[in-house]
Amino acid sequence: MIKEKLFGTDGIRQKVGLYPLDDTSVYKLGRVIGELISVSGTRIGIGRDTRSSGEHLAKLIASGILHTSPHTEIYDLGHIPTPGLSFATDHSPLEFGIMITASHNPYTDNGIKIFGSDGEKLSQELEDEIERLFHSQEDSLLEQSSSIVFAPGSDGLKELYVRFLKGHASGIDGKINGTPIKIVLDCAEGATYQIAPLIFKEAGFDPVVIHAHPDGENINLGCGSTNTDRVREIVLTEKAHLGISFDGDGDRVILVDKLGRTLDGDHTIYFISKYLNATREDFNKTVVGTIMGNLGLEKALGDMGIRYLRAKVGDKYVYREMKDNQSIIGGEQSGHTILKCFQRSGDGIMTALYFIKSLDYLGIDPGEAFNHLVLFPQVSRDIRIREKKDLAHWDSLNSQIHEFNEKHGNNSRLVIRYSGTEPKIRLMIESEDRTVIEKNIGLFEQMIRSTIGVD
Repeated sequence: MIKEKLFGTDGIRQKVGLYPLDDTSVYKLGRVIGELISVSGTRIGIGRDTRSSGEHLAKLIASGILHTSPHTEIYDLGHIPTPGLSFATDHSPLEFGIMITASHNPYTDNGIKIFGSDGEKLSQELEDEIERLFHSQEDSLLEQSSSIVFAPGSDGLKELYVRFLKGHASGIDGKINGTPIKIVLDCAEGATYQIAPLIFKEAGFDPVVIHAHPDGENINLGCGSTNTDRVREIVLTEKAHLGISFDGDGDRVILVDKLGRTLDGDHTIYFISKYLNATREDFNKTVVGTIMGNLGLEKALGDMGIRYLRAKVGDKYVYREMKDNQSIIGGEQSGHTILKCFQRSGDGIMTALYFIKSLDYLGIDPGEAFNHLVLFPQVSRDIRIREKKDLAHWDSLNSQIHEFNEKHGNNSRLVIRYSGTEPKIRLMIESEDRTVIEKNIGLFEQMIRSTIGVD
């Protein structure tokens, strides 16, 4: 019998009720974690985003842990951004942090991200060990306790993160280049709905706050970093200078300028790298991105003498590459930026604060930031699939890829990869010449759809 994979590129993620997000599997995962840490006095923090299923899943995994490790102290941090749980785990006696979230996915999905005592996501080796133990055990009788008593002190753990952000917000005073600016915060009906408005008020702004009334089912619904239409509309209507749009668990941010133009992760990485290059001695002129990062960003960083390394898509791969190369900044085009000089996880709130600090230090008006980084045209397609065909042995596709690279490889890039969280294949073509994209994107899309696409 084939054992289904437990962990994807970013923890565990699935539609609630389906493996491995069914009750039996979540409880079993808790038992495995409890078995691994079965020593007296272990402390674990559990946080979640605002999905209706979050509290139920938190209690399930806590029940499993306590079944095999009854002396474990479990702290319920409630609604908290993923970077908040990571930070609290790193800066407190917690040995593990467990985040119940599906990030930017709809409320019908959920997931589990696990952090070690250093605030970092689990190593591949520990993920593999959890997976091995999980699959080696029989499913057990569900013994969920409805009366779990969480350890006191959870509010103090969350406050650690709030104080940390307040420290980095100080000195901004609601201005860029001495001019007061108006911002719009889109909290995606997610985990930043309480903390983000508080922090940006601390930074001297009087933000227009939208999508900050979660009801358990509206997380990421027509809002957030994956759907910036609404924040763009409010920025234009309110004549604001900057829109700041988080995802459901707060580890990503996408920005919108006063003209409604999108500033994605490539932009934030560019400006913050430029700022760090001028202000920090520990910046070693190395930035880590992914295979999806824009060639324009790579060229712009290169012009400053900064090398740009590419990791596989997924923040854990970016982080590992950063550690290997002593880089203090890295991230993804999707808005997931890791400032390792400050913390161990991508953080949308921190990224937005340092984007603002960078513009202020560099003397750049937020309405002009878009023009400072020339990105190559890039078109992506997400194609829903019925099966995963081995890309390495897909001869007809590889032949077409080879032909593309031979003809356009100097100033163009083609990326085809499977999503680690959804049944999709992702196709991207980037080129200095837009006609190269227009002539080729349909050819590759049709080949993929006709072979493994969903009708």
